[in-house]
Amino acid sequence: MTLVVGVRCTDGVVIGTDSAVTFGTGQHQTIEQPLRQKVDIIQSHVIVAGTGQVGLGQRFTDIAEQHWKNQKFQDKSVVDVGRMLAESAINDFSKTGARLGSYGALVAVPCNKKAELIEFAIADFQPEVKTKDIWYASMGSGQLVADPLLGFMRETFWGDSPPSRQDGVFAVTMVLKLGCKMAPTGVAEPIQIAVLAPNTNDKGKLHAFRLTKEELLEHEGNVRSAIEYFSKYKEILHETPAPKELPPAPSS
Repeated sequence: MTLVVGVRCTDGVVIGTDSAVTFGTGQHQTIEQPLRQKVDIIQSHVIVAGTGQVGLGQRFTDIAEQHWKNQKFQDKSVVDVGRMLAESAINDFSKTGARLGSYGALVAVPCNKKAELIEFAIADFQPEVKTKDIWYASMGSGQLVADPLLGFMRETFWGDSPPSRQDGVFAVTMVLKLGCKMAPTGVAEPIQIAVLAPNTNDKGKLHAFRLTKEELLEHEGNVRSAIEYFSKYKEILHETPAPKELPPAPSS
């Protein structure tokens, strides 16, 4: 059980998760425990966050790390990178009889000097590259709550183009905070957020990093302020004059 949210921005990629992990027997959930790190950062360049079986997530993160270390992403298109990771992971999972539908992931990776977001669907682990047309995704047990919230963010804040990284962090923070409150089970705070973006101290090269506790608190404060501002709209509604009665319809 989890909630993973990713946004491809104009100047980077933002991926965030909750912090809950659920134990169980396969048929029944037993306990929910906090997990300190649900977002993995590989070699300060690749971000991986998944949903489903933890063991498969460990194996997929290892696959992504080996590919990066062996420079298999170099000079590849993002479609090729997605295809390569999917093929390697599906082959690895099949060796131990893992069934499709047991794990899915969001991955942020540098490709040709651009920060890219790839979704590996939990149903069949097929890759989908996020583009300027569809630039966001959510996964996990909290997806039924998160997707409408992402749609709301697009309608009210983004319009028809991806947001800046700053706006992306705000959106991911809001979706995760509200998702943790609204999801019926298996999703819990604190939230975790990682970013793949140009590093001004390294000639603009792409680097992946986690937001610090202090940075998260700042963004959570922005979310609270936005919700408070929105809640005050009811005062405007109460101040609006009631509509005049419509004249009676003419008789025939």
